Amino acid sequence: MCIRDQFYYSPKYSINVIGDMNNIGEVALTNRDIRNFGGGFRRPSQGSGTSINLGDNGLGGLTNIGNAQEIVTKLGAANFSYAPQKNLDLSGFLIYNSSRLRTREESFVRYINSDLGIPDEETVQTGREATNQGLAKLSVSYKPNFNNQLDYDVIGRVSTESEIQNVESSVVGITNQVTDVEPFSINQNFNYYYTLDEKNIFALEAQHLISDEDPFYNALLGNDPTNNEADDDIEPGEPSEQDAFDNTAGVLGFDRDQFGYNLNQERRIKTNQLDAKVDYYYILNNKSNINVTLGTILSTQRFNSNIFQFLDSGSVFDPVAALTDGEGALLRNENDTEYNFSDVYLGFKYRLKTGKFTITPGLSLHSYGNKNTQFGTEFKDNFFRVLPEFETLVQFKKSETLTFRYNMSNSFTDVNSLAEGLVLNSFNNISFGNAELQNSLSHNLSLRYFSFNLFNYTNVVAIANYSKNIDQIRSLTNFDNVIQTSSFFNSNFADESANVFGRVERTFKKIRARMAVRFSYFKRNQFVQNIRTVSENFSQTYSPELRTNFRDAPNVRIRYDYSINSNDQGTTSTRFVTNAPSIEFDAYIWKSVTFRTDFTYTNQADGVRPSQSFQTWDASLAYRKDKDANWEYEVKASNLLDVDARINNSAGNISVFNSETFIQPRFVTFRVIYTL
Repeated sequence: MCIRDQFYYSPKYSINVIGDMNNIGEVALTNRDIRNFGGGFRRPSQGSGTSINLGDNGLGGLTNIGNAQEIVTKLGAANFSYAPQKNLDLSGFLIYNSSRLRTREESFVRYINSDLGIPDEETVQTGREATNQGLAKLSVSYKPNFNNQLDYDVIGRVSTESEIQNVESSVVGITNQVTDVEPFSINQNFNYYYTLDEKNIFALEAQHLISDEDPFYNALLGNDPTNNEADDDIEPGEPSEQDAFDNTAGVLGFDRDQFGYNLNQERRIKTNQLDAKVDYYYILNNKSNINVTLGTILSTQRFNSNIFQFLDSGSVFDPVAALTDGEGALLRNENDTEYNFSDVYLGFKYRLKTGKFTITPGLSLHSYGNKNTQFGTEFKDNFFRVLPEFETLVQFKKSETLTFRYNMSNSFTDVNSLAEGLVLNSFNNISFGNAELQNSLSHNLSLRYFSFNLFNYTNVVAIANYSKNIDQIRSLTNFDNVIQTSSFFNSNFADESANVFGRVERTFKKIRARMAVRFSYFKRNQFVQNIRTVSENFSQTYSPELRTNFRDAPNVRIRYDYSINSNDQGTTSTRFVTNAPSIEFDAYIWKSVTFRTDFTYTNQADGVRPSQSFQTWDASLAYRKDKDANWEYEVKASNLLDVDARINNSAGNISVFNSETFIQPRFVTFRVIYTL
């Protein structure tokens, strides 16, 4: 492992450079961190009541770093800040990240409704991921005087991502998959604030995004060309002599007279979006103001895809699908879709402070335009909608507040759900869109309480949220063996979710006690094999904790996590109980030696099979002569018990999932650290 960190500072500018290379899983930034890093951008339309999903067609950092058997990473990063004038600030950063991961997971999926006719499946999945990512940002802030301020940011990202997977399935057999993608995006943000006088304030916010994603997918499956025909004479429950993929290959139009299926898919998704608004604030007095907002979202997405097959001879075969949609129309193995979305809105908010109350009612008027064009056929949907919102804040004290908020919101899907051609999400997950999909509407309520008492060091936080989704986009799924084909529709059945979180924390001299609880409820509707299933999930988690805070004496943190996850799938129910006590110990000895260790024991049980457990234990011992010393020496050990896998149990709408994810072995490292 090698880490380099250099920093230079002067009153006008500063430069910071950091580099890291290691193969022990200690990464400064993960693939997911970089992909999700927004650079501090906030969508101008975030509070408008409209949200549009642009989708994510990259690999997205499929594997959590903690769930990989082997991890090799390289990181190079630099940032700077420069103030050439008192009213002008420049800043930016540049990040390069490279990672190589090796993974292994063994899983078992049990389908809980026997009427669906889906066989249970055991899989052993091994994989390798390779990612190279580049990220750069430049920011400019200019404030010529008190009344004017201009901010501009631009962030660009580019990456090459590849994943190779080998899947051994008890139903399908052995499948090899390769996914490659080289996405890039440029996101620009412009803000201008102008104060005309003490009563009139203007703000302009605009954000522009362009992105280009080109995922390529390849899958190799075994095939016996002599057993393609259906077994009409077998008894119910007896295994078929057909290969598991034969029926699917037939309806997709693949050539089944090959000694293996070589499936390929090219996709290209281009996105161009402008999100902008102008805010006007009129200050009536020191207790009330009016906010008027004029804004727009303009979005265009182009989606092209093509499914083809390499034959044993090496020639390319373009299959013609025999699959039909719900109206009997023949589906294509390709897509050529352009999706245009627009939202022009006018918003009003009035804020009034009276006594302990701050009341903010508001509403926004929206003019929506949807148009998607596929193979020369156009579908349009233009409509108006009023979205109300309301917020009340009660200020009991300076450090004690209660906030209630309600808002109605509209959500729109991305081009992938609209494109009516067939798409291979994987060899066992095929989908096609619905050009007539509408938006979903949701009612959202939240209640938040916060209190901090400086005299007795008591901190209380409580949050409750409830959401009801109407016309939610849901999938219509059919299975052939374990291979699913899905489309989308606006469900007439409402989905609901509610969650409550609470935390109480108090300090008694050098001991801090904390109690946190979380309750979550979800109700979802799904249609599988033309059967409606309703899944209700209720989870509860309790987390008491004690922590010491001595300056010189050893410190310890003791925590216990207890959770119950209950799922009701209509015909059956499941219940998972997890117990996870943990302890952390930190001691500063002889003013030069630091010893740290942490241990966690996790036990999961479902009440049916024997419970499963795993442990994690890490420790380190560091020596530094005194606080002014430049040199530090450290011995660090991770996974001291050499545990080979983590256990995970969960339940979905129609299945129960159990898995073992293999992780890195025990590592003991010696480190030398030099501080300038």
